[in-house]
Amino acid sequence: MISHISALPVFLAAATALASNSSTDSYAPYYVDCPDDIQLVRQPRSTSLAESEWIHGRKAQVVDALDSYLWNLDLGDFDTAEYLDRVHADVDYSVPVIAWANSGGGWRSAMTGVGGLQAIDERTPGAREAKVGGLFQLLTYIAGLSGGSWPVSSPTFNDYEPISQMVADWQVDLNRFTDADVLEYFDVIVEKYEAGFNISVSDFLGRAFATEVIPGVNKTWSSIPELPGFKSFSGPFPILIASSINKSSPVEEGVYVPSWNAPWYEWNPFEFGSWDLGFIPTKYVGTIPNENNTAEQCVENLDQASFVLGSVASAWNYWYLEAVTNDTLGMFSKRDGGIRKRNENIDELVELVDEVFSEYFNYTVSQISNPSIPNAFNPSENLTFADGSEAGQSVPFLPLIQPERKVDFIMAWDDDADDEPYTWSNGTNIWDSYVSAKAHGLPFPEVPPVREMLARNYTTKPVLFGCNTNLTTTRDATSPIIAYFANSPYSWYSNFSWSTTNMSYTEANGIMQNSFNLMTQGNGTLDSTWTTCLGCAAIDRSLARVGMQRSQACEQCFEEHCWDGTLTTGVPEGYVLDPSMALDPSVSYAEWTEEHPGMD
Repeated sequence: MISHISALPVFLAAATALASNSSTDSYAPYYVDCPDDIQLVRQPRSTSLAESEWIHGRKAQVVDALDSYLWNLDLGDFDTAEYLDRVHADVDYSVPVIAWANSGGGWRSAMTGVGGLQAIDERTPGAREAKVGGLFQLLTYIAGLSGGSWPVSSPTFNDYEPISQMVADWQVDLNRFTDADVLEYFDVIVEKYEAGFNISVSDFLGRAFATEVIPGVNKTWSSIPELPGFKSFSGPFPILIASSINKSSPVEEGVYVPSWNAPWYEWNPFEFGSWDLGFIPTKYVGTIPNENNTAEQCVENLDQASFVLGSVASAWNYWYLEAVTNDTLGMFSKRDGGIRKRNENIDELVELVDEVFSEYFNYTVSQISNPSIPNAFNPSENLTFADGSEAGQSVPFLPLIQPERKVDFIMAWDDDADDEPYTWSNGTNIWDSYVSAKAHGLPFPEVPPVREMLARNYTTKPVLFGCNTNLTTTRDATSPIIAYFANSPYSWYSNFSWSTTNMSYTEANGIMQNSFNLMTQGNGTLDSTWTTCLGCAAIDRSLARVGMQRSQACEQCFEEHCWDGTLTTGVPEGYVLDPSMALDPSVSYAEWTEEHPGMD
């Protein structure tokens, strides 16, 4: 992937000399006079006024897309015309609030997840015919973390262009870690270092991520409201989340790891913060308020899109632990250990980057492993991020189940390599989210434990949770229905390494077609009722608000596709999750990998 960079000392000297000239066009944060009337930290009692107003505008777009989507379905005895008339009569109250949640999982969750989004984009050839096209146009929110932050950020910064075109612009065949690339990344982050702000591996990696998925790279998260697509409410509201560490967090081999009860933080176009601690305008992240909740000088430009991507994928501490302990430490919390699905070049990258930060910036491994920023909510200690997958919440449900957002339906894409040795998802992520939501009194469907998920094949075919409101934490319709999609082989063995940084277009197209086949159940060949049921789930929570009942067709599909709350004995001890391709089960994983040696 990369080699030792002999030119680095000369380069760093030059970059440091130039850094003093950093301006508002650079990567470096800078100080400006704060607006006189600004109150920096807002208490987390509601969504911001700006978000609420934007959601109002988005719903006006969603309601028109809802017409097109529903008339494309066959909902049997459901009175689609009457339903749409009632929704149009009071759009703000009645339109269903639908979200997409993309799990972590490195480059793998990014590629399989964006394939899922491509499937539900009505502009994708074949998507409307498959009866899932149009669901992307219905999204009000889209959330991600770690590798799942790419399919969330990229549509927004690409002005919600067709997903298929957006992915073509990613240039997935390019390796973003050549010698020249590495030099450029360090060239950029030196500016931030010279400006007096902490730098970490997340600054370095974030540049690579953004180079692939953010057009123009040098964009800020707070500039999203000025983008034409966002201003015209053309796509969903993006949210990224991260866990955190602090001085009391557990320590392994000299680096901190997050606890499962650590505070969570979200980035959205208007605000950054926590539903426990409060929010600050995204534009002024890094600003420390005084006792009057104001400041004379505000920090700007700390919300660089590349840094945001790096902050929500700050798993270097675990990469380091895996590398130095031969995979005996640093396994993500939900795993049993022993998974070897890591590209060997990651170890080389760990060694090189640790060396650079140590020799030229005098940073320890602990200091570079996780990014930190000045903390508006606790000025005595910097706010330090950690990858949410390390804290047991790999699917970003948390921002979507806040009662203030009133989300009705969540499509959850899960691809974080839970189960050894083949690294398919085993349902641990959604189970952990349910347990956490229940403990914190948040609305969420009840879900079965992992052994039951596996016994019912809920990780190899889509399933709905929460159709029966009695099977939710709230016992009412304030809990959303969740459609759970765990990456599984349909036409492609897509359990490649999360650290696969580039691939051929043939491979990328195979991966995304596999996601299409999963979303559509083989374009209806494996299950002719699934896409209809997905439509039933999308509008179900809004039915009561418009005074209508479920149709018989929807009741019947829910009986087939929703978990009914019962439990069996589950899979036996020692069960191995090793599914064959649903559309071509005769081809074994071993045979397939011989034909596709770069994708194991």
